[in-house]
Amino acid sequence: MADAATMTLSAAMLPDEIAVTLDSLTFAYTPADGDDKWFYGLVNVRTSSADLISGNFLSKAAGTSSASGTAAIATGDKVKFLFIKNTATTDGSSATNESVYICLDGGTAAYNLGDALEIGTGESWYGKLTNTTVGNLHAVTGDSNGSSGGEANVQCIVAAIIDDV
Repeated sequence: MADAATMTLSAAMLPDEIAVTLDSLTFAYTPADGDDKWFYGLVNVRTSSADLISGNFLSKAAGTSSASGTAAIATGDKVKFLFIKNTATTDGSSATNESVYICLDGGTAAYNLGDALEIGTGESWYGKLTNTTVGNLHAVTGDSNGSSGGEANVQCIVAAIIDDV
C-alpha cells in the first residue's frame, strides 16, 4: 500500500569473536483504514518535557499540512507507527551533541528516567505502538547516557502514522 511505512536495514551485533550481521531486515506498518493518517514534522525537542507531536495531519493530496486544509491532531489520537531522527542540530544547522529522551506512558520525559528511550546524536528510532496516545508521548533533551539534563534544543525529524479517533 502506498501509504504504508516500510524500512529495510542491516544489523551488526555481538562481540567480534561471535559477531553476526543480519541483512535485509524488514519492517512495515500498513494503515488499518482511512482514519490512520500521516504526521511529518521538524520538531524542536526542548530542555523541558513536552508533547512530541502536535499540529495537523498531512494532506493526502499535497503531502503537506496546514491549519486550514487538514484535520488537527488531538491528544487522544493513537500513535500506531513512530519514526524519530535526532538531526544532531539545534535548528537544522548549529551542531549539538545532545540526546533525546522519549517517554511513552504519559509521564514526564527525563534524561535519568529508567525506562526512557534514548536517541543519541545522529541516531534514529522507530517502532509500532498499540495504545500510546499523542498526549502520552513526551520528549526532552539530555546528555548522552543520562548523565545530565539538556542544555540545548534538538531538532528531530518525526514521522508517524496516527489513528484519528
